[in-house]
Amino acid sequence: MALLDKIEKTIKYAQKYKAELNLEQLWFRLLSDKTYSKEEIKNKTFNLKLQTSKNVENNKKIKLAKELVLKHLSKFNNILMVGLTGSVAAENAKKSEDIDLFIICKGNTLWLTRLLLRIYIRINKIPHRKWGQKEKPNDFCFNLWMDEDNLIVPKLKQNQKNAVDLIMMKKILNKNNVYEKFILENGWAEKYVANGYSQIKTSNFKHQNSKTKTGIIMVCLNYLAFLGQLLYIRLKGPVKFINLNQAFFHK
Repeated sequence: MALLDKIEKTIKYAQKYKAELNLEQLWFRLLSDKTYSKEEIKNKTFNLKLQTSKNVENNKKIKLAKELVLKHLSKFNNILMVGLTGSVAAENAKKSEDIDLFIICKGNTLWLTRLLLRIYIRINKIPHRKWGQKEKPNDFCFNLWMDEDNLIVPKLKQNQKNAVDLIMMKKILNKNNVYEKFILENGWAEKYVANGYSQIKTSNFKHQNSKTKTGIIMVCLNYLAFLGQLLYIRLKGPVKFINLNQAFFHK
């Protein structure tokens, strides 16, 4: 496929989500298994209309997410990484939209951490999206979860959409360089978005490989929390992908 075709494909993909791209975004999110320079992209887009204005609403939502992490999520020792996903990560958020979050926990603590967090956000009246309800402006949606021992996106989800989402994610909290490990372990994304993946892969590394061993009591409590939440979730309705180490609640 010629470069111009790849550019047009990328623009159409963004328009599917009612997004307009600027030159930097177009280069970074280019749908291609081959890398191209920014100059090559610029030379092919001189007669295309690209975005020039900034999304002010998006910056407001990023600020809210950073405040959430600083005041609340940073208190949870088992939360290692928090990333922004969805429309905020895509820098295309509308005022009416919520704020999607991706959480990575210490090994064998995901479901216990999720349970404690759900209790915490209710007690502290933190606005969050509830099951079966429509999204509300600036509600926090905790819809993606992994633990540090299981960072590879499942094969059935290794597709173009998730590759784009992966490179666009904006990290807010990153302990022990877990974000870097997550990127390295998902090299499959490069065949969809070579520019973006190569950029984030080379801009951060080396990553630390140290882990805190989870005690047997914590492991057992986590498993019980998993069984209880799994039963509750199944009673609510079908979920795309859930196991002991990962949970994907988004569509």
